Amino acid sequence: MSLSPCYLLIAMQLDDNVHEKYKNKHFPPSAVAPKPLQPNPSNASATVPSTAHHSLHGLPPTISQLVEDFAQLSIPGAEPPTEASPPPPCPISELPEELLTTIMRYVAVRDIASFSRLSRVCKRFAYLVMTEEQIWRRITMGNEYGFGAMHYEYICDINGRPSESHDSDRTLQDDDTADPTSDDDFTILGSAIPPQPSPTDQTHHLLHTTYTSSWRQMFRSRPRIRFNGCYISTVNYTRPGAASTLTTTWNTPVHIVTYFRYLRFFRNGTVISLLTTSEPIDVVHHLTQENLPTPTHTHHGSLLPQAVMKDALRGRWRLSGPGDGITSTEAEGDVHIETEGVVPKYMWRMQFAMGSAGKGTRNNKLSWRGFWSYNRLTDDWGEFGLKNDRAYYWSRVKSYAGQ
Repeated sequence: MSLSPCYLLIAMQLDDNVHEKYKNKHFPPSAVAPKPLQPNPSNASATVPSTAHHSLHGLPPTISQLVEDFAQLSIPGAEPPTEASPPPPCPISELPEELLTTIMRYVAVRDIASFSRLSRVCKRFAYLVMTEEQIWRRITMGNEYGFGAMHYEYICDINGRPSESHDSDRTLQDDDTADPTSDDDFTILGSAIPPQPSPTDQTHHLLHTTYTSSWRQMFRSRPRIRFNGCYISTVNYTRPGAASTLTTTWNTPVHIVTYFRYLRFFRNGTVISLLTTSEPIDVVHHLTQENLPTPTHTHHGSLLPQAVMKDALRGRWRLSGPGDGITSTEAEGDVHIETEGVVPKYMWRMQFAMGSAGKGTRNNKLSWRGFWSYNRLTDDWGEFGLKNDRAYYWSRVKSYAGQ
């Protein structure tokens, strides 16, 4: 059934929505509903094993039901340009699921943010992003963003050199003839250290006991350091200015002081700490190990881009938690940092509680727990007050990707 252009023009003058009524009457939505997903759309051999492993663990009940409804949907193609035109081809909808998940895994390893945004493409992609446990396991256990790059004990000194204790522990583990329960080298207060579970064993234990067997929930919720950005603390406070003898008391000036603290963590266990008045746009791109000043070469003036790094301090970091081979009773969620002091005889020690700020982001906030100084010459500890200091908030920096 069709209408001539003349009748159609008259009908549209009487009712602007006549074309919608005509379409709904003769082409109802049920007639063009998407076909259910075929188990083998490319007619691949049935002997090819599928590596897909979908799981709805860790999702709220309402979201779990919604995502489950997407399981049988296919990838829709683009809409045809006109009703009489054939739909354009959509080759990706013909891919077997194991190939599609392999492509998505490469995307996730390269950029986890891009992988998450794939859920906006269509309902089928949303289902795979939310439920494909093999991809989330790769991300969680990998060195790019996951816990393969987390350190639960210091593995280097403040200057970035591998620590002697870490090397000796690694040598002992690699030596099959060594006795891990010997009292000669592994005693604390006269008690032998029992064999400690590896961080991988601890991760699998936490997966089932704390994160409902969901790799996705563990990656999102378990405390971890982010490497594709830096943590910035913006500090603002006021102080009274000097009163003039020629002015009245109520006209005394008030100064607003603003400065910034920066922390950038590296996968090798080192960290850069910087306190400066320079804005983030002038700092974050130079916050690299190559721009750190050395004892024999410091940056002077403001002509060089690296001049903002003249007060940067080297340091090392570790996380607290069950993965720590020595202090295994620590609760997860704290970050410990040791850095150089402003003069060689001092060392700074900082401790933060890791938290979240915002609805959809995790592990993007570091709250102060304490700040101490250590005098190497007198073996004395001192504590700094934290009256004006504020929490650090993570900010993504695109130039850090892959570093």
